[in-house]
Amino acid sequence: MSPTNINEQLALITCSYRPDFERCARLCASVDALISPDTAHFIIVPDRDRKIFSTLESKNRTILSTEDVLPGRFLQLPLFKKWWLDDSMWPIRGWMVQQVTKLCADVVTSRENIIFVDSDIEFLKPLQHDRLLRDGALRLHRKPGHKNEGVHLKWHHASAELLGFSPRYFGSDYIGALASWRRSNVVHLKRHIEERQERPWHEAVGRRMTVSEYTLYGVFVEHVIGIEESGHFHDPNDLCQCLWFKDETEKFLNEIDHRDSPQAVLLQSNIGLSPEATHTLMSQLRKNMAASQLG
Repeated sequence: MSPTNINEQLALITCSYRPDFERCARLCASVDALISPDTAHFIIVPDRDRKIFSTLESKNRTILSTEDVLPGRFLQLPLFKKWWLDDSMWPIRGWMVQQVTKLCADVVTSRENIIFVDSDIEFLKPLQHDRLLRDGALRLHRKPGHKNEGVHLKWHHASAELLGFSPRYFGSDYIGALASWRRSNVVHLKRHIEERQERPWHEAVGRRMTVSEYTLYGVFVEHVIGIEESGHFHDPNDLCQCLWFKDETEKFLNEIDHRDSPQAVLLQSNIGLSPEATHTLMSQLRKNMAASQLG
């Protein structure tokens, strides 16, 4: 498949909201500078935030409201912004609404290959198609034996219950930045949940206390469909380097391995980096990357 055809079947999806607008704007700038214009970019935000994000819209970037993407009629509570009501007036936590929103990727785009890109990510280089696709199969981030306790184990148990398995750890972690899904598998996943739970999928997922959408998708692809039939291949490597704590900034800057060819970096949004500090850090990262390539 030619690079043009690959890009025409590729969509980036970003879920964001007003407090992350500046970060999302930096993400968009990096997409515009480094990602093919044939790749579609969709940003999904609560309807109340759509106006400010509309300034980021472009020929290949579409701003959608969460309310238009979600099934049925979801309502964000005006005084309690972290809570929503679903179409049966059941209270849903904002965290769970985000999981449901990502599972509506098939509503957002008709493109088969989807990459989720958080607002606090910035691309460092163009996408390397050979790391995303192999013989037509799309990358599935999967780390065997990782994250098998605590909240991660709860996410495996939740996925098991939704998919009709007995609660257990499924042997691998599927969570990582720049996670990639196939649209057709998302359609199949939601149908499978409804068959097992005998109610709308968004109720089965959204009304739970916690779910990881990436764990749910990964378990479904590997243990229900089967990896070969799913159109994926396993990849334990990270495409994105992440800074999770502010006091590790210097270490992150000095130890990031540019030879490992990270596609992007994620600077966790809640660690308190100012826009100026973020700009300085990103400028230094790009200088270091350029120097490593010369060496």
